[in-house]
Amino acid sequence: MLARDLLNTDFTPLEPSSKISAALAKMDAWHTSCLPVVEPTTKRNVGHILFDDIADQADEQAPVSSIEFRKPIYTFEDQHIFEVARQMLQHEVRLLPVVDSTETYLGIIEKKKVLEAFSTMLNIATAGSTITVQLQKADFTLSELVHLIETEGAKILGLTVEQQSDSESMLRVSLKISHEDTSAVTSSLQRHGYTTTTENRNDIMQVDLSSRADELLRYLDV
Repeated sequence: MLARDLLNTDFTPLEPSSKISAALAKMDAWHTSCLPVVEPTTKRNVGHILFDDIADQADEQAPVSSIEFRKPIYTFEDQHIFEVARQMLQHEVRLLPVVDSTETYLGIIEKKKVLEAFSTMLNIATAGSTITVQLQKADFTLSELVHLIETEGAKILGLTVEQQSDSESMLRVSLKISHEDTSAVTSSLQRHGYTTTTENRNDIMQVDLSSRADELLRYLDV
């Protein structure tokens, strides 16, 4: 999914001649503290202003050009949504301007649209379950995880990989799979040496039943 797929063209950016009062009203309406400023003739993004830049201005009828614009921030229309999200996090903005290859302003992307897109891409609303696997970076082989999961008849609907905060060498891989009962998949992964941290109800029940069976066998062995 690319930036152009999330484009909002209904948003009207500020112009250098826009009044500070209009900028404050737009920030309130769009729940943002950062707005792009676009030159109306060339459609170039000439900068952006923050709420802190104009909140204490005595003359709210003055144009926004009366203050110094901050450096323009934007993403290109052919950038992947991952890059869009990275820039939003880096600049701490809820609205990110989008430009074409000539850096002409096209519209904005809202943070909520990025979150909705991630939800769609990861099939969060689709029925199924999530399995989390912890492993060393050096041991991470996606093809093996896919093979083990599909061998149990399940399909991977979504996948995320994150580095554990307490260890640079460890990864946490979360897999959304088509099965609601993940006990068979979890057991297969564990047999092949993977550490799973799934808290699916069916898995907990399976662990409980296995524990009770082990206790019974030990009792009979005695």
